[in-house]
Order: sequence, then structure tokens, then C-alpha cells
Amino acid sequence: MKRKSLMIPFCPNGWGRGKKSVLWSFAIGALFLASCQQGFENNELFKSDVSNSQLESPKQENISFSRVFNADGTQSVKVSWPVVSGASGYECIAKIVNDPTNPEEVYNDVVDGVSFSFPRERDKHYEVSIRAIGNTSLNNKDAETAVFASLSTYVQPIQIESGDIASSIKSIMDKFGDPEYIFELEAGGSYILNTELDFASSMVTLTSDETNRPLITVGLDGVIRTSTSLTVENILFDCTSINDKNGVVELSANPSASLSAEAQGIICGKSNNFADCYVTQNPIIIQGCAFKNVKCCLFAVGPCSWGVGDVRVIDCVVQLDNDGTHWGDGSVICGYSNAFKAPSGNQFWYGGIKNITMKNNTIYNLQSNGKNRLIRFNNKDLDRVFPTAEGSAIITDNTFYRVYDNKEFGNNTPGNAAYTITFNNNICYDTWRLQKFIQGGCTKNINMATNTIWGIKNSVDNTDKTKYATEEDAAFVGPIDQPLDFTQPNFGVNFKATGTISSTVGDPRWLK
Repeated sequence: MKRKSLMIPFCPNGWGRGKKSVLWSFAIGALFLASCQQGFENNELFKSDVSNSQLESPKQENISFSRVFNADGTQSVKVSWPVVSGASGYECIAKIVNDPTNPEEVYNDVVDGVSFSFPRERDKHYEVSIRAIGNTSLNNKDAETAVFASLSTYVQPIQIESGDIASSIKSIMDKFGDPEYIFELEAGGSYILNTELDFASSMVTLTSDETNRPLITVGLDGVIRTSTSLTVENILFDCTSINDKNGVVELSANPSASLSAEAQGIICGKSNNFADCYVTQNPIIIQGCAFKNVKCCLFAVGPCSWGVGDVRVIDCVVQLDNDGTHWGDGSVICGYSNAFKAPSGNQFWYGGIKNITMKNNTIYNLQSNGKNRLIRFNNKDLDRVFPTAEGSAIITDNTFYRVYDNKEFGNNTPGNAAYTITFNNNICYDTWRLQKFIQGGCTKNINMATNTIWGIKNSVDNTDKTKYATEEDAAFVGPIDQPLDFTQPNFGVNFKATGTISSTVGDPRWLK
């Protein structure tokens, strides 16, 4: 397969590949922070011995870019630079310069800090300028010129032909070694995954046509792994033959030592020291996909101990065939390791998941299950890994059927006011004990009038029906209790509910 050459970074003196340039720093070295514009909260930071001076703008080599993954699914670029002594602020401008003769301004403001952010779009070339503004009280003059720096978000999509997906992608990654890839599967294509496909530290989007999704048949040892940002979207998965303990998506089993908490300088708040685990703070997103006969986990951390920043499952249909015998400690989203291997070579038991989003999904099980849970956090004290105990679980507009009918909905939820649970517009049918997931002590954003719950295997838990959901038979139109059929509209199932409340909530695809 011949790969088209790209013109990646936009530079003041022309176009070039230049991977060592500041233009790629956002992709290969940045810690992707979930924050936006950062200003100074203390004017003491602006006090300086520099006075009666002509200021200069920051140097280009000191300007850095990082990618910000926002909670609403959008992305931003954060631009940062060191303090210019004697400055009172900075004039900051960002432009899209895909057409240099007609630039599009996306940011223009004077900031009182050393960073600013603007929306990040795919396939754009950006130019930013920063000019130091003098402090009149110190008789410092504005910098005469601004400093300019550029970055590109252009990534050439790479087409992957039907066949052995792991070997095809591995050969490309071995050849190019890029920090970011977009792999496009053939619309309606057919692929097999019989081994692990580890994207390691490369940010990857694995995507296809949402109107004609390709099918990946996952074999006995098939699994998709990552150590950083991963988006899997618009793909069908047949997991009938997957190995017992595997998640469909897992974190890398042999991660780089550079991903340890210590190597990244991430100090846990509880001990004021480094946790003996690996940490990835970039989002792992599964969106617009359908999964057939998942035997255990959809997402799992795998054999290593990981602190996970962000897991999102959106607009998916997940059909489980899980009776609990494959792995008693598994779950649909699992922060619990099956080996707890730590960077030191020892075991570390306190990894966990900081932020979870589940929105617009249908998740159902063909089997009764008394061992697994929807979510297993592993560590309820997030500050055993991260600097603070902050985090969130946002679970909205989902239809859950028999997930799970004889075990609590989740466990080890952080029982801390810094942790927020949002749980609204969900149908929970034959699903037991929400109250073990919605723990006391955390901050709650829940309107029980928008959630419904119904018991078959077990009667509805009293706390659930008095605090978290209205007891109501959703009365699904059906069929709802069969494996997915990828040849049929909506995969051959129909979870349209007819209950008074249930008919207005749950996965939106059944409301159409």
C-alpha cells in the first residue's frame, strides 16, 4: 500500500515534515490536560524587578501546544509559554491558515496568564501569535513584534482493506512510527482480529462509514489495546469467539516505562508520592459501534495496574452473552486488573477509572449473571493514583436490560463529595441494586422521575425505587432477548418501551 505524502507543519518559511518541530509537540510530548484557559489568580506573579524596559515577546521555541479533550466530545488546543518578566499581559491571536491568503481568526484577546485555548478541528493548519504587553506602572513598553508559531491537525487517513486487520495496521505503524493515525476501514468490509492489535503510544482513530459499518470478527485471542487516546467508531464487532478474560478494548499489556506515574510526575494526593502504576489521562472513546456476544468485558485495563483518566461509551449497542463464569471480577467497564502488574515489577492494587461517560446506549445480556457488574472502578480512592479525588460518572439516556440481574450495578464507586454521579433518563429492566453504584458521600445529579426500573430475577431494591428510579415495567415491544443480527435494521432487536415514563427515556434510537 502506498501512502500519500503529507505537508504537515505550517512554518513561517514554508511547509515541511519536521517532526521535531514545536508543531508536533502537542502530539508526542504533551500531557493532555482537561482544562481550558488558565489565568493568574494572584497578581503577585506579575511583580517584577524589570522596569523602564522595552519588552520582548516569548521565544518561539518556548511555546508549547497541548490537546484538550472536552467533556462534550469536542477538542481544544491549549497554547502555553513562560512568563515574560515585566509584562502585564499578552495579546494572543489564533488563525486557521489553510488558505494563507484568506485566514480565519478563531481567537483574539488579551490574556492575563500564560496560556489560552481555542477550538481544535481536524485537518486544519493554525498560526498563533503572542505579543507581550508592557506594564505601565513599571514603565515597560509593549513588545514591538509578536512571536509566531504554527501547528497542524492534519492527519492523512489510511485506508485498510478487508482481511487481517492486525497485520495490516502493524505493518503501517512499524514503517512510519507516527504519533497519530486515522485508520479508515472499508464501508461494509469484513475483517478478522485473531491477535492483539496494540496501538501503544500512538493516538489512533479507527473509523468507517456510519451508514454501512464494516464487521470485525474477533478471534480467540483478539483484542485492541492502547496506552493513550483511542477512538473506535462506526464498526460492528462479532465477539462470539473471544477469549474468556479479554475485554474487546484493553490497555497495553507491556506499556512503556515512560507511562508510569513517576515518569510522568503525577503525584497522588493521598500519600504525596508516586503510585506504582501506569497512567493514561487521554480519553478512550467507543462510539457508534455494535458488539455481539461479548463474553466478559467491553473495556478492561488488562494485566497491568492503570490509572485511567477517561472512558466513554456513546451511541452503542452492546449485546452480552455473559453468565459470570468467564471472570468473576469482570464488568462491562472494568478498572480492575486481572494481574495488577506494576512498573516496579511488583503488584499495585489501587489503579482506577477517574471519569466514565455512558450515553445513548443499549446494553443487554442474554444470560442471568450473579457475579459481574456494569462498572467496576477497582479503587474508590482516586487520589491513591491522581493528585485529587475528583472525577465523574455520567450515565444518561441508556437502556439496560439484565445488566446485571443478580449482582449490584457497580462497586467501589468513589464515596467522596469530589466525585459526581449523573444518572438520568435511563431504563433499568431486570437490573439490580443501583444503590451499590450510587454510593453515599458522592455528589449526585439524579432525578428519579426520569429513570425507570423493573425487577424480574429480583424485586426492585427499596433504596433504588425510593431514591434513584421510578418502578415501572418498560413493556418493550421486542424482540429483545436474542443475539444481534447485523444483517437486520437495528440489528434485529427492538427495545421500544411503552411505559408511561419509559417510553420517553432510554436509548434515543428507540424513541424515533
